[in-house]
Amino acid sequence: MGSSLYRMAMVFVALFVASFAIMGLIRVGQDDVGREVTSLWLSERASCTGCDVNIDSVNMVLRQATALTFFLLVVIGSVIRMEWRVGLAILGLVTVVFTGVVPPEVLVSRSVEWNLILFLIGSMTFTGLLRQLGVFRYIAVNIVRATRGSPILLLLLLLSLSFVLAAAVDEVTSIVYIAALVFELASVMNVDSRPLLVLAVLATNTGSLALPIGNPIGVYLFFKAGLPMATYVRYSATLALLCLAVLLLLVPLIERGLIESMGKGLSKRARRVEAFVRHYYAELEDRTLVGLRHGLVMFLGFIAMVALNDHVASLLGRAFGESVDPHSLLAFIPYVFIVLSITTVRVEDIPKHLGRSVDWPSLMFFICLFILSYSLTYSGAMVKLAYALLQGVHSTLPILLLMVLSPALLSAVLDNLSVIVAFTPIATLMERIGATSYLVYFSLLYGGVLGGNYTPIGSTANIIAVSMAERKKVKIGWGMWLRIALILTTAQTAVALAWLYLCYTLRF
Repeated sequence: MGSSLYRMAMVFVALFVASFAIMGLIRVGQDDVGREVTSLWLSERASCTGCDVNIDSVNMVLRQATALTFFLLVVIGSVIRMEWRVGLAILGLVTVVFTGVVPPEVLVSRSVEWNLILFLIGSMTFTGLLRQLGVFRYIAVNIVRATRGSPILLLLLLLSLSFVLAAAVDEVTSIVYIAALVFELASVMNVDSRPLLVLAVLATNTGSLALPIGNPIGVYLFFKAGLPMATYVRYSATLALLCLAVLLLLVPLIERGLIESMGKGLSKRARRVEAFVRHYYAELEDRTLVGLRHGLVMFLGFIAMVALNDHVASLLGRAFGESVDPHSLLAFIPYVFIVLSITTVRVEDIPKHLGRSVDWPSLMFFICLFILSYSLTYSGAMVKLAYALLQGVHSTLPILLLMVLSPALLSAVLDNLSVIVAFTPIATLMERIGATSYLVYFSLLYGGVLGGNYTPIGSTANIIAVSMAERKKVKIGWGMWLRIALILTTAQTAVALAWLYLCYTLRF
């Protein structure tokens, strides 16, 4: 423990020195871009009477360095030891408040997307209720039943199921069930579970790109940028389907050995597979079946209501005679289905799921991360970084492509949500000064989600899958992960760049 704290102390000192040097070296000029970004920064601090209005003063450079240091400390500390991330985030929150980097009242009112937090709490609770009703296990068993002994069909259906579940609920919930199914299938077929699990994770992250509810990055950008649901689906769901197609086409070519071993396992253990399915149906009782059917209907209704969120907001607006914000409405959709679940789930079970199914440490981490990210904007650190970036890139398309590649590369070695939260203020500034369009948010989304596929630590789903494998005494090394993910993820990223170029040039 002492050596770890010493190492973190050394990291902190190095980060602060580097951050202070960078913030001191970047001077915002009086050119058109400089005046524009400075004006936006001053408008952000308009409520701060008597504040330092010189973005390049020693006082402001010190605050910028403090904000940048603690944001990077959380990111790097999470890489060194994942268990530290919440504690480090809270440390950063306390520091930016009590060192005067950002006034506390500003942080409370502006920094956190409370719509997002409310939505995540509701979604996680609803997912726990669906789990109790057996919805996800029912879907998984029927996937196995539908393959009829074909290894390629089983693999493709497993990847498709991973994709759909991640899009419909979220990547974390999806991978928990998919990983359990992978271990069960690998045991039944007597094959190595590791490549199956890595492929399932890649498909899960790909599916989480389709809808904002599938990935914390998607939810964050959806609320932060105020994107219409129809726009999100057009640009993101289409790419997610293209990336799934790439996955389904390349996997049979790359993983021939896995498919051959699955085929042998299925032919030798056909009776065991049939017994696995029969045992599940034998356990179903009439009462359980009623709850299961109700859960399936609610699950489909939840997906439909999320997809039609903009239209629902419009209908409610006309009915009430008032404007209804679609993004605020989305935060309450999960609670509609929590109420509907009372017909099959006991009312007293809801608080239990609120405690068990909601990942409270992760929510606290998100809140602290949003606060630290806003401190970068308020202090002027992100303004300086955006100004420096704009000095080297002078047109929209290179900015869009850069905003895919940079987060993709960083997300391979850092938590992808942290990377996107750091890049979002730069994207917002660029959009506000007219250097790019709202497509920049999709650039961040594509880079963050797909880049997270490159390594075992790139996203939350990856980390959970690896942790579940370790509990099963199965070790997934970086070598195996990269062997599978490198080609597939690079191909998907190339498709994302081509899709972004098409969206930009055709303006659709």
